[in-house]
Amino acid sequence: MRTALHNLVKSTIIYKYDLPNAVESIPKTLFSTENDKCYSIANEQDLVRLIYNSIIDYSFNEFDFTERELEDLHTIAFQERVRYNESDSEASKLKYGFFGEVLLHCVLKPFFQTNTLISKGYFYDPLTKGEARGYDAYHLIEENNSVGLWFGETKFHINYTSAVNDVLKKIKSSLSDDYLSTNLLAIRKNRENLNIQGSKIESILNDWNENPTIKIIEELKQHSINLIYPVIILFQQNSSGYNESIKKIPKYIEDNYELEDYDISIPYSVFFIFIPVEDVKKVKKEVLEWIELKKPLI
Repeated sequence: MRTALHNLVKSTIIYKYDLPNAVESIPKTLFSTENDKCYSIANEQDLVRLIYNSIIDYSFNEFDFTERELEDLHTIAFQERVRYNESDSEASKLKYGFFGEVLLHCVLKPFFQTNTLISKGYFYDPLTKGEARGYDAYHLIEENNSVGLWFGETKFHINYTSAVNDVLKKIKSSLSDDYLSTNLLAIRKNRENLNIQGSKIESILNDWNENPTIKIIEELKQHSINLIYPVIILFQQNSSGYNESIKKIPKYIEDNYELEDYDISIPYSVFFIFIPVEDVKKVKKEVLEWIELKKPLI
């Protein structure tokens, strides 16, 4: 991540506390195997600036930066790496997935020290002009003999209930051998674009390519690879304040959902990242204005 962008992330997205939080009497969600994380936004204008500038880092791998100027990459991103169509209505544009996906990328790298396995922009198809399928981020942490695949999800809605519902209605599918294998198959097709050369996962994908009969999930198990599933929920803070806005979410999940078993064979972790925003629609509209105006990049 570029230094200027890293600094903007750290000054804009501020860590508040973990869940469970005994002081505020807020539990973690019943789906979380690890502590949930809560952040606040220091300045919404900086949030607009952050989303606008991080589209490049979300769309391209770091080695792409040496070949083109940032302004060129920004232009190319909207042509072939993220869903953006000038002729779309404002209502359609406000539903674009990149608003949340770029922030997932921004949070994972500086706060959790992940590395980008491959940028999500490689999976967008400009012919169909639809949102790229699969997990919303493909990051990893490889240390010693262990590899964690940080394959995350993000929702950026006005109502926290719709954001939570969108995640939880598909969590059983997302945390499954079949879904993980399908995503790894898509990565295998793009293995020449992997951001981390010589990684263990790259070696496994290359072996899989040479021998398609390999059972990829068994390979992951043998190489001590686990799945970390971070879920960022960005939503509109209500009038009762930050803590009350956070408190409503674990309660809503407990009242409306039950924990299920997942059809996944490798070790996995799940946790939520909650980020209330004062005016969701205003932030998204300003990002769109910046795109139209082609504001200078940091």
